[in-house]
Amino acid sequence: MQRRPLSIEAADALLTGMRFDLTPASGLDEQSLLRYCFRAAGSVGVLMCPVLGMTDRRYTPHAAALGIGMQLTNIARDVAEDWSRGRCYLPLEWTGGLRPGGDEPEERGVRDGVRRVLDLADDFYAAGEAGLAALGRRPRVAVRAASRFYHAIGAKIRRADYRVLAGRTRVSLAEKLGLLAAMPFASASHQRPGRHAGNALRTAEGLLQEHGVTL
Repeated sequence: MQRRPLSIEAADALLTGMRFDLTPASGLDEQSLLRYCFRAAGSVGVLMCPVLGMTDRRYTPHAAALGIGMQLTNIARDVAEDWSRGRCYLPLEWTGGLRPGGDEPEERGVRDGVRRVLDLADDFYAAGEAGLAALGRRPRVAVRAASRFYHAIGAKIRRADYRVLAGRTRVSLAEKLGLLAAMPFASASHQRPGRHAGNALRTAEGLLQEHGVTL
C-alpha cells in the first residue's frame, strides 16, 4: 500500500468474497453469481493493475472482467468439490433448481449449468483480453498466458461434454507449452470487444461502481 496505489475498495470486496466462502452457498441467480465472482477474483484483477504498472484507469473494467472469467471457470471445474462442502455456485435457473444435499447432484442439471457458466466466461475472457494493451510487454505476456491457461480448462470441459462430476479437469504442462507457443507475444493493439464481450465489460463496470471502486 505504501508503494502502489492499491484500491482499498477492491481489497474490501475480496474480503467480502472470502467471508461468503466461510458458509454453505446455494440458491444463486446469475447476478449474485457475477457479484460473487467479482468479489472473489475480479477484485484481484483490480488490485493487480498498479502492481503490474497499469496507470490508465479506463482499463480497470477489463482487469475485473478477466478475473470474473477465471472465477467462472473455477466454478465450472469444481462443482463436485464444492458440492461435497455444501456449496453450489451454479445459478438455480440454469440447473433446474439444484441445491446441495445428501445425494449426488443430478448430472443433467450440472451439465446444463456448467455449459451456461462457461458460455458466460467466454464473454468475460474476451472483455479482459481486449484491454491487455494497457500493460507493458512482460506483464502483458504473463496475464495473457494466465488467461489462455484458464480458458483451456473450459475448453477441455466442453470436449468432455461438461461431465465435471467425473473428476477435476487440468491443463498439462505440455498443453500449456503449446498454448504459449501459439500466443501472439508481440501484439499490443487495443481490441474493441464484440457485442457479448461488450456486455460483459458493462457488467464489470457496474460491479466496480457497486463496490465503490473508482475508475
